[in-house]
Amino acid sequence: MKLSQLFGKPVLSTAGKKGYIISVNGNAGKVQCLVCADENENEFSVDIKNVISVKNTVLYEDRESVLKQSVPIRLGKPVFDSEGKFLGHLADFTVENGSIDFAHVGKKKFSANDFVCGDAVILRKQVRVLKSDVEKDGKVIIKRGTPLTPEVLEKACEHGEYVQANLKSI
Repeated sequence: MKLSQLFGKPVLSTAGKKGYIISVNGNAGKVQCLVCADENENEFSVDIKNVISVKNTVLYEDRESVLKQSVPIRLGKPVFDSEGKFLGHLADFTVENGSIDFAHVGKKKFSANDFVCGDAVILRKQVRVLKSDVEKDGKVIIKRGTPLTPEVLEKACEHGEYVQANLKSI
């Protein structure tokens, strides 16, 4: 695509913000951002990394509104199970590829999908956790503290230790 085809082209964000392109800015031989104006002639810029598609309209992800809606992630909040039992304090989160995967409460690790965070943290459903290592022929197959998810149970089944894994979570 030629840059001259971008000037005046309408832009639309995933959040519904509309406008048109008035300038294409670059640095070090690369396009960096699109300077746009809305219907009231207020200027805003779109990082070129946030552009999703360029067709009749330039569609972009509105990262600015996502950032404004974000809230701080606080550690140290009290954690309760769904029955109101205090489990400890939120010690940490495990993050993979920008996504929160696990929450750590003391020495226990829980799937972040099972948590609801607010002023306190509530564990939606009680996840069974291994209280000791699952071993076969003297080798540890699954470590103590691992949540007993369907994937973990499948791994135990492959090694013929399905019953041992279930019993060690009681």
